Amino acid sequence: MAFEKERQILVRAEQERVPVGPLSDLVSGGLSLNDAHSICEANIQRRLDAGELLAGFKVGFTNIAVRQKMGLPDSTYGYLLDSMILENDHRVQMREMIAPKIECEICFQLAKALEGKGLTIADVLAATRSVCASFEICDARIKDWKCPYPDFFADNGFSARVVLSGEWHPLSQVDLLGERVVLTQDGSKIVEGKGEMALGHPANAVAWVAGKLAERGKGLKAGQIVMTGTLTPITPIAKGSTYVATFSTLGQVRATFV
Repeated sequence: MAFEKERQILVRAEQERVPVGPLSDLVSGGLSLNDAHSICEANIQRRLDAGELLAGFKVGFTNIAVRQKMGLPDSTYGYLLDSMILENDHRVQMREMIAPKIECEICFQLAKALEGKGLTIADVLAATRSVCASFEICDARIKDWKCPYPDFFADNGFSARVVLSGEWHPLSQVDLLGERVVLTQDGSKIVEGKGEMALGHPANAVAWVAGKLAERGKGLKAGQIVMTGTLTPITPIAKGSTYVATFSTLGQVRATFV
């Protein structure tokens, strides 16, 4: 299989909790986007073949200012498997990750499939069953998160875990643009954000990933979740701390890292 060595390097890095250098450094001319997708898809397929289930997708770098600061040309995405989804107030094991960071996000749950390019906010909202407060816990297998753009896709968009509040709200109850969130660490406020920070509107993130999946002959399915990108700065996680995100409408999501 093409890029089998690179695929195995990422698997080993995740298993051994030891980050590696950019995969692009190992390939003459660097990884193309197609190469990177192929590496990620092969790793995901092996996990699916082993019994894990596809729960949905995450969209990364939807905060334009953050994306520009990192010099990235576009957002990123990754696959979410059922093993990555954690319940609210979970005690997250730091030993299972390398150098995780936390993000406060609005998670969408789809009632209908969404496929194809050029989808609108209205298309996404019409296909959405409900939304909830959530954390994404990102973790890179690539050292210091420093790599060319394609490597983000090879490493599954730096996906690691997702914590869902479990309180799902119909769209009629939520102002997605105006939804605010405050993140505290051990009771002290550290960052805050607003719904519009996710590509101008969280539904734009869902439309974006649907379009990118269409380029790979894939789509979003009914029942899947989509993490729409952080509303707050990407924040390193301190072991032993409890983080609570309080949303203006969606309630709270909490996690303790041990």
